[in-house]
Amino acid sequence: MGDQSENRAAVAPGVVPAGTRRVGVEPFACAALIREIGRGKDGSKSLPRDQAETLMAAMLDGQVNDLELGGILLALRMKGEQHTEIAGFLDAIEARMRRVTAPGAPVVVIPTYNGARHAANLVPLLAGLLAKRGIPVLLHGQASDPLAQGAGSNVSRVTTASILEKMGIEASANVYKAEDALHDRLLAYLPLDVVSAPLARLISLRRILGVRNVSHTLVKLVCPVAGPALLLSAYTHPEFGSMLNELFAERGTAALLMRATEGEAVINVRRSQEVLRWRGGQVETLAERAPTAAAELPELPPRDAESTAVWTKAVLAGDIPAPESLVAQCDMIEESLGLLDRRKGAR
Repeated sequence: MGDQSENRAAVAPGVVPAGTRRVGVEPFACAALIREIGRGKDGSKSLPRDQAETLMAAMLDGQVNDLELGGILLALRMKGEQHTEIAGFLDAIEARMRRVTAPGAPVVVIPTYNGARHAANLVPLLAGLLAKRGIPVLLHGQASDPLAQGAGSNVSRVTTASILEKMGIEASANVYKAEDALHDRLLAYLPLDVVSAPLARLISLRRILGVRNVSHTLVKLVCPVAGPALLLSAYTHPEFGSMLNELFAERGTAALLMRATEGEAVINVRRSQEVLRWRGGQVETLAERAPTAAAELPELPPRDAESTAVWTKAVLAGDIPAPESLVAQCDMIEESLGLLDRRKGAR
């Protein structure tokens, strides 16, 4: 478990530049590993899980200089992602990240890093509907303003954080405030730099490198909860979905996996998608993909954060019916949490 020894009132430290060597830290020799992963898509070899963990640990701990770090991230992007490497990278992240203590019940974890560009972002509504059922929900993400420290580069998307803010739900400044929020309202939003400042810095390197890197995959797989949790996971490309299936089988992850809606793990209200449930290395299908779009579509609000927040609050108050597809997703999540709770300690 990551170090949580800071005072409860303390705000998590700022972003530590991953890749910038820290004084007194032994530099990590990267050349041999770069030779393995840096020969292009067809000539490169994927790292075994233990070597991947060692490499990511060095990147997070400031043992890799900026030149080598850029080379590693670009080489991994060109090579393509492989599940044993991702498993090793997650091992290193989980050994260092901060965690929220589960409030006596399994927590639904929703990574939310994309937001919405074409239609309303329904992640806040999904989280609110679950909380209304008495289910604790932890969201984590990062802002999209390219001028903000440690942020991504796509300001055109309406983020979950911006909608939550309009709803009066502030981001938690540290894991203890997130625990308080889970206790008080069963819903908390935790910025990535609180969970892992070095990982947040890796995400921000998109502004320098011009392209995404492996950290964009990793953040959507982080489950910062000490205790039983159910991860909501999504993919945008079929090959990425295949990789996630292999990853969840290897790690025994408790997760619901579906095709993403604008990059987010929320059901598409226009067309039902396949939903898979992973637990203990075993998978089962909870919903099949619909061959065509629904004949009648629910009325959604304008895409901006203010309108979405007002509409979301009205749905949660019962003034507007919730989209049936989201209700069905909540049913699948609640059923899966019941199975997880009986396993007591399932990952």
